[in-house]
Amino acid sequence: MSRRAATEKTFVVDDLRLAAKLWGDDSGLPVIALHGWLDNAASFDRIAELLPNAQILAIDLPGHGLSDHKPASGNYAIWDDLRSIVGVADQMGWQKFALLGHSRGANIATLLSGALPQRVSHLVCLDGLIPQPEISENFPVQMGKYLKDFTNTPVIGGDKGHATFDTAVAARCKATPMLADAAALIVARGITQAEDGRFYWRSDKRLKLASPVKLSLQQLQASIDAIIAPAMFVSAKQGLGQWLPTLDIKIDNRFEIREIDGQHHCHMEAQATQIAEWVREFLSRA
Repeated sequence: MSRRAATEKTFVVDDLRLAAKLWGDDSGLPVIALHGWLDNAASFDRIAELLPNAQILAIDLPGHGLSDHKPASGNYAIWDDLRSIVGVADQMGWQKFALLGHSRGANIATLLSGALPQRVSHLVCLDGLIPQPEISENFPVQMGKYLKDFTNTPVIGGDKGHATFDTAVAARCKATPMLADAAALIVARGITQAEDGRFYWRSDKRLKLASPVKLSLQQLQASIDAIIAPAMFVSAKQGLGQWLPTLDIKIDNRFEIREIDGQHHCHMEAQATQIAEWVREFLSRA
């Protein structure tokens, strides 16, 4: 199959400049792709090439990739990204679109599909579905973590950088097990080379800080129950999706479940062909 070239796109939503990669043209099904935590739009480079009937827009979510960081008063609670995504869809002229999310992006896609069910045509979640829930009684503890983290942001320390591109790739592979060629795609879009010759991460360090609130299991179940679009969940056997069965959450009546051997980023690795086949067939359904 010949490679599909991506076009770089830029949007401004709520005064934030958001970068994105677009594959395909108006003849394809509109699909918004949402990457994982500390990843970026390049995490869809492989699978986008295998979905020729889709017009795929992979967004660098705020604080990631080539997109702006939140202002000093901002934070990175996952629900705040919903407005950015809807704003981008509106600027594309997409009243209805499919969502393809990986990891944190899958969590966001699930929340958006429940919040605006009439706008989502299909939902595909790759090794992620909902954020880890929190019991209501822990609300003040979580809020306290958030206040302490954001009050003490400078103690995180500066990014010391990496001497070479390859050492940055190795660091990314160590953080989340994945093949080097897959990590290199994410790193290439996620670092910048400074005047000192070293490579520094573009992502906002505040992405590692506590959220002000974590959603409860009841809230997450309500989000799932509100979804009306056809939905598919792909779980990687060596990935992060395996914790989901330990929760008392009901998805069988909402999601078609597929399981595949592979790591958390298997949609960027050898398993991409099989996953793309599943997604291609799934998106073809009315």
